[in-house]
Amino acid sequence: MENRWLIPFKKGVRPEDYVGHDEARNEHVVREGFLAKAKRSLNRLPLAHETVALYFCLLDPKTPLWVKGIVGAALAYFILPLDAIPDFLPLAGFSDDAGVLAAALTAVSAHITDEHRARARAWMAVEIIPQGAV
Repeated sequence: MENRWLIPFKKGVRPEDYVGHDEARNEHVVREGFLAKAKRSLNRLPLAHETVALYFCLLDPKTPLWVKGIVGAALAYFILPLDAIPDFLPLAGFSDDAGVLAAALTAVSAHITDEHRARARAWMAVEIIPQGAV
């Protein structure tokens, strides 16, 4: 007898079933969500420059699809409001995000170029307000 909980997986997993069929809207939501959360919280994240470099790696058309999948999943976890540890908790709030981002960086670091890092530094210099400056 076959397990009933396996039946949905036999058909295969289609991303559209979870995020919708409007690709342009999905991309817009991810871009806006990442940029908004980055501006609010990257000063508290130890891997801030590398996280933004991941974002620019994701946007690069030369980046292999499997790398984009890993980076996209890690950045989605970073911007989603539901976390294993809520971001508003002092000290521990970003630890799960940092762990996911560190794992993604480890997996795809060979595909993050100097150009991605330069774009990240330039973007952060303009967009991120240094801590203590208000």
